[in-house]
Amino acid sequence: MDPLNYSNFIKEQKCPNCGGTVRFVPEKGKIVCEFCDSEFDIQPSQTQIQGFDFKAFYEGVPQDNSGILKVYYCKSCGAEVLAASEEASLTCPYCTNKIVLSDKVSGNLRPNGIIPFKLPKSELKKHLDDFYKDKKLLPKDFFSEGVMEKVTGLYVPFWLFSGSIGGRFYFSCTKVSSHVSGDYRITETDTYDVVREGVVSFSDIPLDASEKIDDALMDSVLPYDFSEIKDFDYGYLAGFAADRFDVPGKSLQQRAENRMQSTTLGKVKAAVGSQYTSANLKSYELKATDISVKYIVLPVYTFTINYGSSKFKFAVNGQTGKVVGEVPISKKVSRLYWLKKAAIPAAAVAIYYILSYFIGWRI
Repeated sequence: MDPLNYSNFIKEQKCPNCGGTVRFVPEKGKIVCEFCDSEFDIQPSQTQIQGFDFKAFYEGVPQDNSGILKVYYCKSCGAEVLAASEEASLTCPYCTNKIVLSDKVSGNLRPNGIIPFKLPKSELKKHLDDFYKDKKLLPKDFFSEGVMEKVTGLYVPFWLFSGSIGGRFYFSCTKVSSHVSGDYRITETDTYDVVREGVVSFSDIPLDASEKIDDALMDSVLPYDFSEIKDFDYGYLAGFAADRFDVPGKSLQQRAENRMQSTTLGKVKAAVGSQYTSANLKSYELKATDISVKYIVLPVYTFTINYGSSKFKFAVNGQTGKVVGEVPISKKVSRLYWLKKAAIPAAAVAIYYILSYFIGWRI
């Protein structure tokens, strides 16, 4: 089937002074023209960020001929630009014009909010070096031989879940006490059946809504400071890639509730455990209520480092600079490291026997 023409949905990012290409500059928090250097503020909206009705899309993804490439004609140079169904922002490969595909981020598909990029691309190396410095088992030539592929600044779609979870918890607990009576120490153990009830509220549990991005990588790049969420504006996308969600929120709701449950269990166990010598959770009854959801996009830099015949994926939190990724382990360095670790207790044992032999020292 031929690509579909969706050129009417192109929203260009142009300088109002000279018509040049503009981009969002994280370190300035402004839109900057690449030709005349004019700078423009993105006016903050006074609208409260509220969850909205995802009845059409929460249980599925938009049916926009998924899997078929759409054709957008660049308004600057006229070139055909192809976009996959989940792409929402891109750069024309011919004239570098920054293009937002408004059909992907408008109407019911418009995100509730956005955290703009705060970390400039120029500072990535510093954060990557900090990430490397504690990795003692890295091959020594990884720094010189590893080649970083093109860095992509990407706004990743996330669902934010909020709600409460509560119920009843059944424990078997003990309290142990002891006292001295004459020549004896008497230890007493009292056993209790303990029942607790409680409700814990949660706000903004983030789960990534992109099928093509590794979930574990996105979980690791968290957390973000959600107090810095801003009302969505096309201007923040200028110069960056952006994806629309392609994982329905409904399919992630159970995962969000599981997180709520495990956190709640941990809090209740800690609270009961602080009151008794031992606390064994026998059973519990939990139910999630008042589940609501918001749809936002979060800033992430992604790239791979080629080393030898392998590729290692990395992601960097575009707000905080947190780096996560895979790294190789040098077998030679690993063996030396563990030999050094083993040498310390071995030396201690040798010293013990020498002292024992010569001076009768005992532990």
